Amino acid sequence: MTPATSATLLSAEFLQRLERLALLARKSQLGMAKGERKSKRKGSSVEFADYRDYVQGDDLRHVDWNIFGRLESLYLKLFQEQEDLTVHLLIDASRSMGFGTPSKIDLATKLAAAVGYIGLVGYDRVSAESFADGMTHRLAPCRGRAHAGKLLTFLSEVRADGKTALEDSTKSYVLRNRAKGVAVLFSDFLDRKGYEGCLRRLLQSGSDCYAVHVLSREEIDPPIAGDLKLLDSEYAMHVEVSASPSLLKRYKRNLEGFCESIRKYCLARGIGYIFAPSDESLERLTLDALRRGGMFK
Repeated sequence: MTPATSATLLSAEFLQRLERLALLARKSQLGMAKGERKSKRKGSSVEFADYRDYVQGDDLRHVDWNIFGRLESLYLKLFQEQEDLTVHLLIDASRSMGFGTPSKIDLATKLAAAVGYIGLVGYDRVSAESFADGMTHRLAPCRGRAHAGKLLTFLSEVRADGKTALEDSTKSYVLRNRAKGVAVLFSDFLDRKGYEGCLRRLLQSGSDCYAVHVLSREEIDPPIAGDLKLLDSEYAMHVEVSASPSLLKRYKRNLEGFCESIRKYCLARGIGYIFAPSDESLERLTLDALRRGGMFK
């Protein structure tokens, strides 16, 4: 399949539709810089929040002198502080993500581009990282629509290679990126060490966390029959099978159990779970599934 480019990752028409959306932060996040989002903290924006009694040492410029004229009591006007939100995009770029038509990495990077673009348009801080065992590619945090080209170019250059290392990669990212916000992990979660460790690490970031579970149609409904030799793309191991109807039925039952176990694990810990077949419409996943999952408004 032809690799995506920044020009083909998302169409201009789709980008316009994304501009109507805004990322939601379920938790009140403390950003490093002033932004476009309301905070629980009281600050110095122009949006009025509340009054409180004046105490010695308060800035007299914030005293409401109209109230003092009526009540002869000093009250301080409080204003809504505005803070920025950090959007963390983590993309599993292990070799298994290159499987399928379209490939899982193709959908993962397009979804990441959509989420990141919405963040940039909303003046949120966006950072992205793709990783596999021993390989990491990073996009430094950026903010504002002017950086959309940089984000799309970075994501269009992500390639699937190397072995899966979900927990180690997620742990490393969380330790290097302390800003809280919205963290989205795109992966097939096919890791011999399991998925629990990486999701636990992601949750420790203190951000609103989402797990986007990407599988190919060939994995969901394998178009196979007869005697086959199946090759593990990451470990170069193979297994010989006779793809009978009963074996395929057992495979699908196991796959459903695997997906359901991730969903329940996420649900129990407040992590948003979105199942994303790689042949599903990008528009439907973004404008419907991710939106219903509470990521956008």
